[in-house]
Amino acid sequence: MTARFEARLKTRILAFGSSNTERFLPGMHWFDVFDLALQNCYGRIHHCINTGIGGHTTRDLLGRFDEDAAFYKPHLVFITIGGNDSNPDRQMTPDEFEANLLELHRRFASWGCAVVFQTYYAPDPARVGAGHLATFRTMMQRVRIAASKTGAGLVDHLARWEALQAKHPDRYLPLMQDGFHLNRRGNKVLGFDLASRFGSAPTSEEAYWKEAKEGTLLMDGALG
Repeated sequence: MTARFEARLKTRILAFGSSNTERFLPGMHWFDVFDLALQNCYGRIHHCINTGIGGHTTRDLLGRFDEDAAFYKPHLVFITIGGNDSNPDRQMTPDEFEANLLELHRRFASWGCAVVFQTYYAPDPARVGAGHLATFRTMMQRVRIAASKTGAGLVDHLARWEALQAKHPDRYLPLMQDGFHLNRRGNKVLGFDLASRFGSAPTSEEAYWKEAKEGTLLMDGALG
């Protein structure tokens, strides 16, 4: 996909997921950061479309696929899902979750859309039940498996954020809105780190991006 950006081909980019994707807080959202980073690097060669809806599972994404995904015919999609699927009240098995991910990939790939699966950032274990957290980690492993099976892209935020959480809890906790959601500071860190994976992290107004850049560097160091 980077080659497409460098060729300055008009690109539609979709964010498809649940409350981790829906823009519901003031301030920069992670997808806003990615949008701005691409613009700074390549110019306005893209449109970012966000169809995240809080509370949704993979079942919901499949149910609204035609209207909220296929309608836009994106060239690239970020799929970030699994927090609600792992809620015991939803009665979702890991096998069903993985099958739904594979079906989502099949549908997007049918017109040549590049798929990038994302794991979540790390939930706060002090504010999330142990049973839910254990199932969540199982579901995130299924995200990795689905990416491997399909050859899709994978941005494994969870591995990086768990390292940040373990080694720098003083830097991790201020980024969380609650046990399962980032605040606006956390969104900036997530978006900056994502943009860095595409070689297009924001470079202007360095003071504004200071915390986000430091978060990425800490995660690089924690893993390395």
